[in-house]
Formats: sequence, C-alpha cells, structure tokens
Amino acid sequence: MVDPRAVVVARRAAEQALALGVDLPDDLPLWRLAGGRPAAEPLAGDPEELGERLEATLSRHERQVGGAHYTPRPLAAALVARAVGDRREPTVGDPSCGGGALLLAAARHLVARGERREDVLERLWGIDIDPLAVATTEVALALWAKRPVPAGHLGIADALAERPPWPALDVIVGNPPFLSPLGAETARAHDTTGRLQARFGDAMRAYTDTAGLFLLVACDLAAPGGTVALLQPQSVLAARDAAGVRDAVAHRGRVVDVWIPTDPGFSAAVDVCVPIIEVGTPEAPQSWSRHLARANGVPMVELGSDRTIGDEATTTAAFRTEYYGMVEHVREHTELPSGRPVVTTGLLDLGGCSWGERSARIGGRAWQAPVLDVARLEGRAADWVRRTGGPKLMVATQTRVVEVVVDAAGEWIAGVPVVVVLAPPERLVPLAAALASPAVTAWLLQRAAGTALTPTALKVSAALLREVPLPEDAAAWSEGALAFQARDLEAFAAAMARAYGTDDAVTQWWRERARTVWSPAGGRR
Repeated sequence: MVDPRAVVVARRAAEQALALGVDLPDDLPLWRLAGGRPAAEPLAGDPEELGERLEATLSRHERQVGGAHYTPRPLAAALVARAVGDRREPTVGDPSCGGGALLLAAARHLVARGERREDVLERLWGIDIDPLAVATTEVALALWAKRPVPAGHLGIADALAERPPWPALDVIVGNPPFLSPLGAETARAHDTTGRLQARFGDAMRAYTDTAGLFLLVACDLAAPGGTVALLQPQSVLAARDAAGVRDAVAHRGRVVDVWIPTDPGFSAAVDVCVPIIEVGTPEAPQSWSRHLARANGVPMVELGSDRTIGDEATTTAAFRTEYYGMVEHVREHTELPSGRPVVTTGLLDLGGCSWGERSARIGGRAWQAPVLDVARLEGRAADWVRRTGGPKLMVATQTRVVEVVVDAAGEWIAGVPVVVVLAPPERLVPLAAALASPAVTAWLLQRAAGTALTPTALKVSAALLREVPLPEDAAAWSEGALAFQARDLEAFAAAMARAYGTDDAVTQWWRERARTVWSPAGGRR
C-alpha cells in the first residue's frame, strides 16, 4: 500500500538526487513506501528539507498527538555543538532520529572541523519507531554524503522497548517525542505502562513524560565518558513525576549543564531545555533546578544557617477537598458584610494584600471582594479555617519573587493554594522578612525552577518553605524586618543582603524582579 506521505518525501528526494548527481539505489525503503521511485526533474535543495517535508505532511493535531516535531536546523546545530564539544572523531547516535535533523547537523559539524564525509558517515547511528522517518533519514544522509549509509547503522525500532544493536557511542543526541500521560490523547495504554514499568522500574511513574525515559535510554547507549544531550520538557528538571528519571540518571552519570534554547523553533506546547549529561560518573541524586536557574540568570547562593523556617513555624496549604468545601460558600462582601475576606494567590503582593482592590477568580467566576460564610463550613474546610484563621503569614504560590503578607490580626482566610505560615505573633514580621529576602528567592529557584507555569517563575510549596534557612546576622535581620514593615524596598533589600551575607549581584537581580510586584507607594504596579 502506497503511503501518500512517502510519495511527498520521495519526490523531493528524487529531485535532489538528480540535481546533485547522486545515484540512489533502487531498493531504498523510501521508494518501496512510495510505491516506486518517482519520476522527477533536477531541483536542488538541502537534505534537511526532506525531514521538513515529512513533518509538513502531518497536521498540527497529528504532530501534537505523536510528539513529532522536526528539529529546526539552527536548533539542531546548536545542540550538536554543545554535545560534541571538542571530541575528535566521535561516534554519534540518535534514538529517535525522525527525519535525520540531528544526525545531519552532527555530520555537518564534524566535516566543518576538517573530517571527511565518508569517515563521518561511518560513525552515525539512528533508529526510530516510524519506518518512513528512518527511510527519510537514510536518503537525507545518503544525499549529504553522496554515498549509501552503511548497513545496520539505521533501523526501525522503539528505543523504549529494545536496545538497538549499536556499539557504545561517544555522543547521544535527540529530540524524543514529548508525550505527557496527563493529556487524554497522549496518555499511555495500560499494557504500555506495564512494559515501561518492567523495563525502567522506579524511574517510571504515573505521569512521567515519555521524553524523560529517552534520557535513560540515551545514558545506557553512551560509552563511559560519553555525552548525552536530548531536548526535554523543562518539567523533567523538577517535576515530582520526573524524580525517578532524575534519580536513575544520577546512577548513570552527572548533569554538567542545562541549555535553554532561546527559540526552539517548533510548536511543542511546553518550554524545553537540553540537559547535558556526562555518562559514567554517578552523582548523588540532587536538584537539577539549579542548572535551569543558572541558565535563566539566577545568581547562585549558598545559605549556611542550620536553622530553618521549620524550626520556628509550621507551613501548610489547603488542597482540593478544602477548596470545594469553601467555594460554594463564597459571597460578595456587599451581599454578606459579616463574611471573612478570602485571599487568593493573585491578591498577594510583596508585603501587601489587594483584597477589595483587584478582583479574584474563585470557582470559575470573578469576585470583587470575596468573603466566606464561615458558619456554613463543614468537614475539612471548616477545619482549615479553624487552624489557619488566626495571625499568620500568607505566601503566594506562583510568582517572580517570594510574595508574603503578614496577617497580624487573623483577618483573612487563605484560599487555595496559598501557603500559610503559622508562628508566634511576634515572629511573623521577622519570618516574613526572611522569606521575602533576595537571597531566599534565589535559593528557592535553585530548588524549584521548572515547576511553575512559566520558565522564569517561582512555584512555592509548604514543604519547600520549611527548608528555608534563617539569616545568621540577627542585627541586620531585625533592621530588614523593620524596613519590610515600612515597605522600604531599598532599605529592606540592603539589610537582608547583610543578614544572609549575599553580594550586590543578588540584590540587583532581585530588585529588577521585585519592581514588578512592589512599588514604593505600596501595592502591585
């Protein structure tokens, strides 16, 4: 049966072959898939165009469901350059080769350094689950090298199901399919999940993205001392369900860097990154977020105190059960003047609360001044209000810098998913100053970058806040707490820099981020 997609690619391949004077064999799989070698006139072009034509035969919907996004040439070239580095005569493999973009980029990179095409071709390996993709890669490489690809160097296989018959390679590159099990159309079938769990063990969790599993495959295909560089969703750096992948990679090697492409050039609906992994030197499992934070310009800080927020306070947050228990009892203040104000993350500013000034979205609708009919609450919702209805700190969960507000009077009800910090009343302001400090925002990003809704944002959790170190310079901390109360941004930042022992670079970085959420006059800009 003729594949209409193969016909499109085969016709362009035949045109390029005639233009280049390349004698492609008659038994190529691409011709078979297309129902024969197409008649063509000479028309010059680059071999990369074949993969681009292949992707163009898929609708946007088909690309999203299959995770099939051809790697643009600039992205492929930049990724390969980082992966190959200064290696001489490396072997290079791609376990999800698609239309061959990364293998072509590797070939061009090595020839540009003075290597011969025929020698480079002998050191390229690739597989893909899609026969047409493999056939496209084969022809593209043959057109580039003006000779056939060595037998056995390309194959049709699922890298997640079987190991290809390759030697251990120096460099593994790839742009694997991004298939999140959270999506209805990309969710794995039960039998597939079982097979993956049997192969990958604890690394395979309920919502592990398929792309993360390719990292493990790539590490197993690389020789000791080899390099792995695969495009990944940024969530692999910090998401809970990618923790198993991170731990498994740590047993195989170490992350030496994370590259963030400024413009990936393709339409995957996620932010991407490229972890650069050196295989063969295991490291203790640790946060990968620090690499993403560094790539995004976050200054690296080390906070040396042994005492943490958890030593002085309790941190907690409500969840879905509490939310649904409260949402049906939310009213407008004009309707229920005796109700308790409900404060959402969007109403929290750096040191202030905009309840009644900005609208809040609760239960799918906007509220101008939402209040809660506390008397009607039951179960866990009522318990949440009893536990957190007094003096407290409230911390926003999606933000650029830590936004914390002191509720000294216990006036407000924390909405979901606001984090609540419970401590003796006299300690609320000092703890708020510590949490809001420039050093702590940087410290948290080193541990949580990649988990927020946007690449450069910070996602705060109750568990993470408990681990925040307290300042060691008590006098500077007290000064910073007073400046926090006075909403004096400059004095606060300077005092807390002394309290934590950080330099001007941290303060300046934070000041630029904080200006979007705190003006000297108070309130959000």
